Amino acid sequence: MSKMFKGFKEIIKKYYKLAIYFIVFSLLICIVDQITKWVAYSLLGPLSSTILPGEELPSQYGQSVTIIPGLLNFTLLTNNGAAFGMGGNTLAMRVVFIIISWVVFIFLPLILLYCLNKYKFVERKKLTFIHIMYFIALIFIYGGNLGNLIDRTFYWGIPCGVIDFIDISPLIPNFGVFNIADSFVVIGVLLVVITLIIEMFKDDDKSKKELESVKTNVNNDSKNSEENGKETDSSN
Repeated sequence: MSKMFKGFKEIIKKYYKLAIYFIVFSLLICIVDQITKWVAYSLLGPLSSTILPGEELPSQYGQSVTIIPGLLNFTLLTNNGAAFGMGGNTLAMRVVFIIISWVVFIFLPLILLYCLNKYKFVERKKLTFIHIMYFIALIFIYGGNLGNLIDRTFYWGIPCGVIDFIDISPLIPNFGVFNIADSFVVIGVLLVVITLIIEMFKDDDKSKKELESVKTNVNNDSKNSEENGKETDSSN
């Protein structure tokens, strides 16, 4: 255990600058998310609570205000499930998502440090576009997760659960109401997917180039062998 902690300390010393960037920008996302939630709560509250059939936790709703006609409303409500109102208002689902949020909160920085150490980023003179995309994506996911983790863990009265207020149902009917944290998590996941696709295409191009170079070398070798064979025949 002592060796493991020493190794972990050394990794943190190597990457403390990136760790600071990660923590600061994640906290900024969380702070912006919390501020916007409480501004929405103050302007669109108070919340009215009702427990619907089959639910264990209250459904809470505030006011709805049109911001951009046909595009955007601000509609105050709380959510005890996943993002965009998925999962329902059951205690079991809320506990599941609390556990998931805390697992991400604890292990995502450890995974990031492991990847930084494994691929020896400190020895690189500059990060590539792919590495920067991954880093930004993880910041978005971590900061958004932290914003919703606070709500899920500590809000059990009024409000009960995650505060949501961004409503684009005028544009996309039946689309769930969400918040700033949800937006950053979704954007972070999309960045990871896009980066993986870019890497796949790069790997394909690389493998094609390697295959072409192998074919070229084989052709050159065969030509050289034919020429050498002709030279030996002419000398005989």
